[in-house]
Amino acid sequence: MDKFLKLAKAKFIKMDKTNEYDEELLEYARNEGLTRPMPLEKLCKVVETVARFNPSLALSISAHHLALYCLKDCEYFCSFALTEKSGSNVKAIETVAEETEKGYAIRGFKNFVTNGEFAEVFVVTAKHKGKVKVFAVDRDGIEAERIDLNCFRGSGISKIKIDGVGCELGDLKLAMSALNAGRVVFASLSLGIAKRCFELALKRAKRLGIVDNSGIRWMFANLKSDIEVVSNYVNSVANSFSESDAVKPAICKLKACEVAKACADFAVEIFGGRGMIRHSITEIFYRYAKALDIGEGTSEIMREIISRSL
Repeated sequence: MDKFLKLAKAKFIKMDKTNEYDEELLEYARNEGLTRPMPLEKLCKVVETVARFNPSLALSISAHHLALYCLKDCEYFCSFALTEKSGSNVKAIETVAEETEKGYAIRGFKNFVTNGEFAEVFVVTAKHKGKVKVFAVDRDGIEAERIDLNCFRGSGISKIKIDGVGCELGDLKLAMSALNAGRVVFASLSLGIAKRCFELALKRAKRLGIVDNSGIRWMFANLKSDIEVVSNYVNSVANSFSESDAVKPAICKLKACEVAKACADFAVEIFGGRGMIRHSITEIFYRYAKALDIGEGTSEIMREIISRSL
């Protein structure tokens, strides 16, 4: 694992510059067993650790396991495709599935699909007779076009056209359960970013001597407290995960994203002008931290899920 993390760290800046996925890293991840089914608590630890060094690769692993939750097992990298032009609103899904002798003929478009460039199996949501269901579609039925985002570059994020035959995996309940698990994992990814930004800022502050300022120390103390509280909560939810509970995963995702953004912002402040040099590690994490508000459901959606339970 140490050699894998070292390689992931070494390749991260290039991935951010080029927005190209790294085949060697993906193969290494497979050989390390990181694409195999594993308990949620273990997956969260893996994703958090990888995110410290290469958030883009961590997102690919997270997205693969989101699809794997529905597939149960797959030897190839997978992708979960839900988002369409209306966002993640399942009621507005336009992708359709029609039953045929060979299976389900699935046609439609999906957007912001992580691993879309290289996944061999796609888990997609589509409407069949007015009801949203979940299907598995092989690569042959997919056309992918890379999206040039300024975050999580090299994760194969694409818009895809689906025109192929798939098999049914389950109904909307399966997709929602997968998303609940995925949000806990996404929270762990956010914590990986938070902890790396905190470490970078603290190392810089000690080197400059500004950590001797009580005001600076207190800011570190506040962030350290937030990281520990959110980490403990995410670990607790991962260890006692319930498929039917959408509230705790929403809390995990919301609070972990908030602490990641706070740590990334603080790291840039500690580094000053150097912190915003393009493709410097602090500048990259600053860009990526903002995207955490959107992935796996926006922060506004998380607040809506939480508030409806009150």
